Amino acid sequence: ETRPVLLNSWEGLGFNYNASTIYRLAQQSAALGAKLFVLDDGWFGVKHPRITDDAGLGDWKVNPERFPDGLEALVDKVTALPVGNSSTKLKFGLWFEPEMVNPNSNLYEEHPDWALHAGKYPRSLTRNQLVLNVALLEVQDFIVDSVSNILNGSDISYVKWDNNRGIHETPAPYTDHQYMLGLYKVFARLTERFPDVIWEGCASGGGRFDPGVLQYFPQIWTSDDTDAVERIYIQFGTSLVYPPSAMGAHVSATPNSQSGRNETIEFRAHVAMMGGSFGLELDPSHMPEQDKAKVPDLIKLAEKVNPIVVKGDLWRLSLPEESDYPAALFISEDQRQAVLFYFQLKPTINNSWPVVRLQGLDAKAMYKVDGIQTVSGATLMNRGVSYSFEAGYSSKVVFFEKQ
Repeated sequence: ETRPVLLNSWEGLGFNYNASTIYRLAQQSAALGAKLFVLDDGWFGVKHPRITDDAGLGDWKVNPERFPDGLEALVDKVTALPVGNSSTKLKFGLWFEPEMVNPNSNLYEEHPDWALHAGKYPRSLTRNQLVLNVALLEVQDFIVDSVSNILNGSDISYVKWDNNRGIHETPAPYTDHQYMLGLYKVFARLTERFPDVIWEGCASGGGRFDPGVLQYFPQIWTSDDTDAVERIYIQFGTSLVYPPSAMGAHVSATPNSQSGRNETIEFRAHVAMMGGSFGLELDPSHMPEQDKAKVPDLIKLAEKVNPIVVKGDLWRLSLPEESDYPAALFISEDQRQAVLFYFQLKPTINNSWPVVRLQGLDAKAMYKVDGIQTVSGATLMNRGVSYSFEAGYSSKVVFFEKQ
């Protein structure tokens, strides 16, 4: 299925928010045209509130200091927001990391034996957390019940299921295998119980990619690296094994918080549109006004592209490892439409006019290019197309419609 355009709170706010901050961000999301607002890490924990990454994991109850009226009241307010000027209402999504536990949590105080460990050896912390032994039936039941209690209490349409550390100590050589089998049982129970929820897998970014997971989760967060240039390499590489429909890709702020690179809003958005789940991950109040003004049209473009990306065939025309002008063509399921993503990765002094030859079209058919010029499929595949790129990181998104 096509995916709703979302805005995720993480890169924009991190842990620094309260109920009014989140509602303000949701309002901005709806005003820009996003269809889904996702509240990321930091919403839970009572005795051990999740205000940093050293506490709260495992205690899946809303933080009453941040949300004194409860999660349901927040969700009700957010899902009453109109998207743009339409009658469509904003949907709400929520972040979980159910396989993990902080030592600073009620869960660990009550069940330290539930954390994976190797006998009396020290338990190593990564990101201040330990891994629950999901091979245990009681842990599986706890996870299913904890997530179900939250989903049953509010109108939640989407779950981001995160996992931010690896498994380091296990009680037996076969525990890793039992862990995954137990996790699949958890996924099966939850997705059967909540079939209308969109489930997204995540593990420090793309570590959750696994053909088995795709039985249960239709999409995976492709990478925590949201720099658009690096994402081109990541997404082209991921597409060699996994369908683009399974890839989550977001537009983040510029300069990028990890690479420090500056890229235009169009370039960042065009790269993210190549993923089946397109979204924004920033605080719109910090965006330059000229960029913010472009977002509604970019969202409309993403929604036009999405059915072709999710359901169509992908042709990798030129790879970023081999060309400064990587290109990919998506052709719709009925072969009637195609969309070309074309990028310039190496900034140049002068404008450039590289040629790319399309593939997979009907050589005998005529195609209308961006609703203007009509060209034969044979010409598009043999002579190719050429577009002017500006001096910096640049991109083109071009539509072809079979006549």
